[in-house]
Amino acid sequence: MSRLYVARRDNRKAFMLPMSGTEKDPTLLFPLTNHLENGELDELVRAMLEKQGIRGESKIQLTVSQAEEEYEKRIKVAEARRELHRLMDLKGEGKKLMSTGNKKWKEVYYMSPRIGGK
Repeated sequence: MSRLYVARRDNRKAFMLPMSGTEKDPTLLFPLTNHLENGELDELVRAMLEKQGIRGESKIQLTVSQAEEEYEKRIKVAEARRELHRLMDLKGEGKKLMSTGNKKWKEVYYMSPRIGGK
């Protein structure tokens, strides 16, 4: 039986198992505190999933892996949203942007041509 391990970013406060969200099958939220050990989190998740009627190692691992994939998607969407707002703010200020790679932008400054100079 494998142990549940959740990668903890500095700003990650909880581990969420999105279920159907009904009274009989609520979405489960486990706070990630510093004093909570990996074994304790594993036991909590397994106990709550068993109450929901999810039994068996493969079903538990599938549910947990889906929760982690959804978490990573939410993180990527939030990062993309922040970058989009940053770029739109720069464009709103009248600044010029240049692509430096795939989905990478930086602010550029173009020199104005000098009239009558060398």
